[in-house]
Parts: sequence; structure tokens; C-alpha cells
Amino acid sequence: MSTCSISDIAQALTISKRSAERRAINDSWPYHEAPVRGGRMRLYEIDKLPKAVRNAIKQHKMQTDVLPALVSEITAPPVAQCNELSLTHDQRAIRDARSGIRAAIHKTMANLGCSLHEASVSLICDAQRGTLDPILTRMLHIARDRRGSSRGDLPTPRTLRRWLDADDLAPGMPQKDFVVPVWARAFLAHYQQPQKPSLSDAYRQFAAEYAGDLPSEWQVRRFVGKLGAVTRERGRMGERELRNIQPFVRRDFAALLPNDIWSPDGHTFDAEVQHPFTGKAFRPEITTYIDIATRRAVGWSVDLAESSMAVADALRSAVQKHGIPAMIYSDNGSGYKNAYLEDTALGLLGRLGITVRHSIPYNSQARGVIERAHQTIWVRSAKRLPSYMGHVMDRQARLAHYKLTRAAIKHGGAMPLMPWQLFVEFCEEAVAAYNAAPHRSLGGVSPDLCWRNHEARGWSPIRVEGDEVITLFRPRVARTLRRGEIQIFNNLYFCREFEELNGSLVHVAFDIHDPRYVWVYLPDGRFIGTAEVNGNRRNYYPVAVIEQARDQRAKARLARIDVKRDDILDELHGAAAIEVAPAQTLVIGGRVIEAAEIDQMLIDAPAEPLNLHDAPAMINAAMPLETEQPAAKPPRSERSAEDNYAEWCELRQRQQNGEILRDVDARFIETWPTTMQGSSHLDYLGLRHLIPKKQAAA
Repeated sequence: MSTCSISDIAQALTISKRSAERRAINDSWPYHEAPVRGGRMRLYEIDKLPKAVRNAIKQHKMQTDVLPALVSEITAPPVAQCNELSLTHDQRAIRDARSGIRAAIHKTMANLGCSLHEASVSLICDAQRGTLDPILTRMLHIARDRRGSSRGDLPTPRTLRRWLDADDLAPGMPQKDFVVPVWARAFLAHYQQPQKPSLSDAYRQFAAEYAGDLPSEWQVRRFVGKLGAVTRERGRMGERELRNIQPFVRRDFAALLPNDIWSPDGHTFDAEVQHPFTGKAFRPEITTYIDIATRRAVGWSVDLAESSMAVADALRSAVQKHGIPAMIYSDNGSGYKNAYLEDTALGLLGRLGITVRHSIPYNSQARGVIERAHQTIWVRSAKRLPSYMGHVMDRQARLAHYKLTRAAIKHGGAMPLMPWQLFVEFCEEAVAAYNAAPHRSLGGVSPDLCWRNHEARGWSPIRVEGDEVITLFRPRVARTLRRGEIQIFNNLYFCREFEELNGSLVHVAFDIHDPRYVWVYLPDGRFIGTAEVNGNRRNYYPVAVIEQARDQRAKARLARIDVKRDDILDELHGAAAIEVAPAQTLVIGGRVIEAAEIDQMLIDAPAEPLNLHDAPAMINAAMPLETEQPAAKPPRSERSAEDNYAEWCELRQRQQNGEILRDVDARFIETWPTTMQGSSHLDYLGLRHLIPKKQAAA
């Protein structure tokens, strides 16, 4: 009888020892005490523990091999030898042949009135002379005992007599020995590794470290061959990969109605298309919603990357065309698990009354419907394009197309890629073709026809009509009113009607593409007014959310490029020693005075000693201040392209005249033509030759 301590139970249940002791006391687990060094220890009988605890212990022992005897009991349950279902084909054939021989012996004894010994000898002799019935001769050859040598491949008379007294004529078959050897745990520590070493390599490492009686490699191979498929691969495969060979639950959707459950997921398209803003080659992200009951693709959206905005746009399309679902079953990605979609008050799904459920992380099998739809819709469509980049694509052809597109980007040639607008139309056709094609899980009926069949039987979707669609699909955030102002995404909105709500928490709905207005609601959902953009501390003009994200992404990419360029130059030429240059200018009264002008003024000054307190007055006399100081300019990142171009030309002319500029001005001359604003403006003015070659090619 197998027993284990409370520590083993705690490890198997992944709880603390104290928690396991409390559970044992509360549930009255049977135990007996055994003497150990320093006292006595409670040992619990595994067979008398609750079923959940027993299963956890068995699973733990299979993974760790701590108790070989227990593993043997789990992996090799006793099999009854006399059970009809446990017999092999050979055992059944031998049993039936022996049964026929026994019947023939009894018949001979009855017909000739001879003894058992005489009937057995007569049967064997007739078979040796060739006078016995061919069927009986064949049965004798099949029925013989293969463990020893028989004359002429026939059983002996003594063997025939033994069969007459046997209760079971089926022969025994050799069974695998499931006793785990003492060296098993040490070897599996080398074999069950994620690097998946071969058995020979694992054995060499094991042999170099093992201190006990070393088994041969063939002994190790026989032991590994006896292990189950999952036990053998545990450690060599992660939990996610192991699920591909473990049992699973096949879900039945026959009782579902349309719009009961929608399953969304994002998929990176396996072919390159033209970027909608830069025209470069890239792979867009496609978000698709599938109705589980009808397998219909109810909504989809394409974007530059998977995000909550893309998921919401696909949901908007699906709800407008097919109604509101009861539940959405998705993964745990950030595009689906965020406050914008899920929050009860502010989230889109909460306002629609949709229940959200997420699958177990890294368990894509639970969402097999949407995973298969990706293969049917998008992977199949991507293979129709010459820019397909999937793993099944021929490497040489993929590399040739890659070089062709990158050469076109670099040298300004024609891009052999599908434009963005044509790609959107291409996606619409792919979804329509999928919905109209017969589906195997629907018994050969198409998703469109299955949907119409449900409508013909009286089912109808719950729809959102009119202006409610626009109101629902505006994302909302919580903000506090301050003196009639609301700040959101670096833009400042104002409405004088909100002055009595100073300090109140409100919900602000905004349009991701139009920053001119926001819509303000009380926390209970009542609409209280519209606020118009009035000013902003950071941006002189309102900037849409998407435009801000694009600018921020472009600035980050430029900063990374600058860092890489400096590192490359330092690596190529070596970093120059830092030298402190003498001051070349003097700032007095907000004016910058060059060193040459200072020397000339000192030469023209009287020979009498100079009082430092009089120096500003003297210089002001030589160079009178302007009567009106220019107004401070806004930052260059907030100026228009015309203003930045004018300043760039001025600074560039001063640099060509040999004037020493500030570091920030010198960097502005170098980097402004590489920015999106600079390259676009220079191209518009016909000054494409002033754009760096790499930027001009883009």
C-alpha cells in the first residue's frame, strides 16, 4: 500500500505545508504514524485520500519520479490475462486452435473407445504421416507452444493432454516491466531538456556524472521506449506544446443561436502591401470577428498594428451589420483586455451589455474556430499575392521578391505591391467569398445560408439604430472639470456652461479622427454638453489622437537612428577627446556679441582704467539695443513647414558664410530635411536634391 507524508501532499497540491495539515484535519484524512529519527511522522494512505488529492499526487509523482514504485503503479495498471478484450490477435488464434484440437481428441476417444494417451498419440502420428485432415494439421501448427522446440513443429502428446485440463487455452504474452530503475531520475534530468538532446547525447552526459551502477545504452533505450508519449516528452516540450499531444474537449455548438458568442482575434497578414502613409512594404494587422453558431465572419478591420482602436473598429462594423452579441470570447491580448473595451461604465462592451470571457493564456486550441478561420480566409488569400512571405513559401522566390521591393524603395522605382485601397477591397472580397462557401462543420452549408436559415425560423438580431451607433462607438475617458476646462490628449477643451460643475468627475467621449469637439456626460450617463477646443499648452493647434501617436512614433524612430549613427561613427573613427573651447561670445542684456566686436570696442575705448560696472553701458553705447525685442518663437516641433523652412535657409546661409552656430542650430540644419515635414516641404518646393538620398528614395 502506497503512503506519503504531508510534505509530499503539499508539493503535489502546490500549497504550503500548514495549509495541507489544516485540510487533512478538517477532512479527517486517514493516516498511521511511523517512527522516524527524532519522533514519529504521519503517513497518509494514498488510496483513501479524496480523488482530487490522489490525482494531484499521481501527476506530481509522474513528473518528478520521486517514488518509483508509485510511478509504476500509475503507468502500468494490472491487466487481467483472461479478459477477452485484453487478448491479442495471436492469442485468440492460438486459443481457438487449441480448442479445436481438444474437441478432435474428445471425438476420437468417443469413436474408437480409446484412452486419452492413445488418442493424443494417434493424432500426432497421423499428422506426421500426412494422413490427418489438413485443417487439423494446420490447427496443430498454430496451437503449438512456441517457447520450446517441437518435433516437426508439432506439439507433443503430453502437451495435448495438458490442454485438456487447462481452464484457459490462451497463451501468456510477455508484458513490459514498468518498474522504474534507480537511475531513471538521473538520466531523465539530462534527456528531458528543452534543447531536445538525442538519447545518445543524453546518455553520454548521464554516464559522465552518474556514480552508481551504470546501465548500458540499450537498457536506457528500452526504459525510454516504455514511457508514455506525454511522459517521455515532458520537459522536452513546454506546457503549450504538450497540449498538442494531450487529450482535449471537442465543443458542440449545435445548441447556439447566431450572436450568442463571437470570437475575435488578430492576424498579421502573410503578404506585404504598400503602407498607406509611406508607401513602403509592410504587413498589416487584420482583426476578425467570427460568429460561433454560423461560422460567419461578421466583422473585420485592417490596421497598421493590433490595438484597441482596431478591435473596436471591427466590433463597430460587426454590430452595425449583424446586431449585438451576447458574449465575446477572446484571448488575453492587450487589444481585447483593456479598460476601453471592458470597463463597465466607460468601456464599449459594458455600454453594449456584452459579456466578455477570456481563454486560458497560451491555449489557442480553445479558440479553434477563429484560428481556423485565419487559415481559410487570410492565409489562403495571402498565397494569391506575389508578395506572400509565409513559411511555406520557397525561400529563393521570397528572397527575390524581397530584394525587388527594397530596390524599388531605395532607388525610387515602381513598387510591385498592392496599394492600400486595393488591399481593403481585396479583403472585402475574401470575407464575402468565405461566407458564401460551403463549410464542413455546418454539413456543407455556407455561413450565409446558415444565418438566413435561422432568420427564416423566426430568429432576429438585436440591432443598434440611428445616432446611437455614433454615440456608443465613441471611446470615453474619465476627467475632472476645472473652471470649465477639460484636458485630454494634450488638447484643452472649454465650455462656459460647465462652470457650476467645477471639480466634478465627468465622462468625456471623443472622436479619434476629429479633435475639434468632445462630448461630456455625467457618471450616470446623462449628456450635459459639448466642449470645443480652446487652447493647449503644448500644441498651438489641436492634434488628433492618431496624429499625435504618429508624431511620437516618428520622433522615437529618429532618436534611435541618431544614436545608432553616432555609435557607428565612433566605432569607425574613434570618439574625439572632449576639448573646452574659449568663449567666443558674450551675452549682455539678452544680446549675443561676438569676440571680434568686443576687441574692437576695447581698442576704441579711452585709455583710462575700465570700470567693470561701466562695461555694459559702454557696449550699449557702441551697440545700442533695439527699441523693441522680438517675441519668443514657439518650439520648432510646433511651427509650420513654411516657418521652419525659412529658418533652415537662414541658418544654412550663415553656416556657409563661416559663422559658428549653436549645436542645436547645427543639428537642426542636418536633421530637418530628414523629417517627414522637411522632406515633404522640400519635395513640394521642387528642392528634392536637398533631401538626403535615403529619405528621397522613400
